[in-house]
Amino acid sequence: MNPLTSISILSISFILTSGVSINGTLPFIKKSLELSQVKAELLSTIPSITVIIFILLSSSISKKIGMKKTVVVGLLLVCTGGVLPKFTPNSYALIFLGRLLLGAGFGMYNALSVSFINGLYNGRKRSELLGIRNAVEGLGQMILTFIAGILITSNWTNAYLIYFLSLPIAVLFYRFVPDIASQTKKEKDAFKLTVPLLLTALFASSLVMNSIAVAVRFPSLAIEIKGEQVNTSLYLSIMPILGIIAGFLFEKVIRRFSFNIIYLALGINILFNLLVYLSDISFTLLLIGLFISSVPVAWVLPYIFNHIEQIAKDMDINQSTSVIFIGCNLGVLSAPVIMSLLNSLFHSIDLKFPFLCFTIIYTLVFVLIRFKHNKIEKFMS
Repeated sequence: MNPLTSISILSISFILTSGVSINGTLPFIKKSLELSQVKAELLSTIPSITVIIFILLSSSISKKIGMKKTVVVGLLLVCTGGVLPKFTPNSYALIFLGRLLLGAGFGMYNALSVSFINGLYNGRKRSELLGIRNAVEGLGQMILTFIAGILITSNWTNAYLIYFLSLPIAVLFYRFVPDIASQTKKEKDAFKLTVPLLLTALFASSLVMNSIAVAVRFPSLAIEIKGEQVNTSLYLSIMPILGIIAGFLFEKVIRRFSFNIIYLALGINILFNLLVYLSDISFTLLLIGLFISSVPVAWVLPYIFNHIEQIAKDMDINQSTSVIFIGCNLGVLSAPVIMSLLNSLFHSIDLKFPFLCFTIIYTLVFVLIRFKHNKIEKFMS
């Protein structure tokens, strides 16, 4: 197969997590439009709502117009919604609308970024591309956040120009990626949310939630330890590096460890939560915890997508993949809420306390999976 085909498929993931890349513009929007803190921050999180809605709709859309056209339309929505604030800086309503359109575009092709890999490749190449796909997401977030940061220096509206990148990506995808059937299993079977698929989505959601929780809570913890002079944005900008490396190494790691990659990922998950909880001892522990927190998701998600046919059995693969992505997006949205609930439930004001809870919870999950090892491994292999 043409090497440009795999490059084109991977390129659509490069811009997929760029919704937060323009967060640096929020203070400028708040000041310019005299907004409350909540209304300004809502511009960062609101795309997740339409992402979830259009993930649910994308399977039906792809059945009507085809998977390839669905991806291209999604990228065009990303461009339209993404750059809209550049041309409507004085209208909160239009900026808000642009962010909704951006999320809709991401949602249309979110699950399809995996479906094209599963539909066109198999074996080692498939595993390799699934791992790289996850790495490309992190790489795109890093690079686009950096570019947006440079563009802000001239005018905050220029940061939104990064979404014009979706146009050459759309052309590349349309030119070099063949269309594939919108279903890989029984066409007439109604989709059913089975217990194995639900548990898998819950597992993926929890890991994403935990990784986001560290990123959300890190600035406050860092300031508690080092004071307000600490540059938390710098550390957060390089946070995905180990996850990116882990993604590129996924195929080699899964060949060596197979199902045991789940234990390896959970072990790292337990470790980074423990390090964050113990970070009063040393700021270095907090940094190590932050940096390794991106590794578990970089291994677990590709592993799940590589075995989605076994998890979904005779169900629609695109819709099953969508369920996993919906779980991941819910994990992103729920991270601050869950941390707040844990503090309230145990009457703790310690910002690190939720990570002690996460350490205990994932240790129990590790033991539970180990106890059910044979049954789960047989099911997913």
